[in-house]
Amino acid sequence: SVGIEQMAELGATAPLSFEVMGAIDSGAARSVVRGGGVGLSPGSVSTEFVLDQQYPLITLVTMVAPSPDWFVGVRGLNLFVNGQWVDQLVVSLDPYDAGTDSGTTYNSPDADTQPREPITRITGFPFLNGSVVQPMGTFTFTRIDGPAPSSR
Repeated sequence: SVGIEQMAELGATAPLSFEVMGAIDSGAARSVVRGGGVGLSPGSVSTEFVLDQQYPLITLVTMVAPSPDWFVGVRGLNLFVNGQWVDQLVVSLDPYDAGTDSGTTYNSPDADTQPREPITRITGFPFLNGSVVQPMGTFTFTRIDGPAPSSR
């Protein structure tokens, strides 16, 4: 989508947020989750969000910068398992290519991919270390109880 393209290439969140708001309006999603950026690596950022049994899945993405169109994330991660909320879950983040820019290195010049290609996990250069692609980081989901942040 345009939202994924803008997030992966530029770090722009508005187009993706509008797409999620459309899903909220149709009843397919609960809220937009926004967090700050990680300045330097290694680093971390924290944000709170609300899930409920009607919407127990989380999808989060963030760009890899600098890069042509690379990102990390999780899609449809279920945090309500076997009738209970997960107390804590650490998810390794593999690199993905959004399929919108044909650059092959971190600082490649803009090379728009037309037609767009499917999103794919990057299994080779520049992330291949020996025979393994190491995760680029983690998302840690920790259940907390407290007042709900605003829902949109």
